[in-house]
Amino acid sequence: MIKKKFDCVKFKDELFAKAWKKSGAKDFREYVSYANAQARKSPLFKMPAYN
Repeated sequence: MIKKKFDCVKFKDELFAKAWKKSGAKDFREYVSYANAQARKSPLFKMPAYN
């Protein structure tokens, strides 16, 4: 059995850095606008809400 060490915090930081770079945001507000626009394009966003 192969055991790999996985650093969750490092993984999260790398994902965020890639997303920030892809967004081209100059500040956090621009990044939030980019993230919200990307979320609205997601098929999950279009799912009906269940109560």
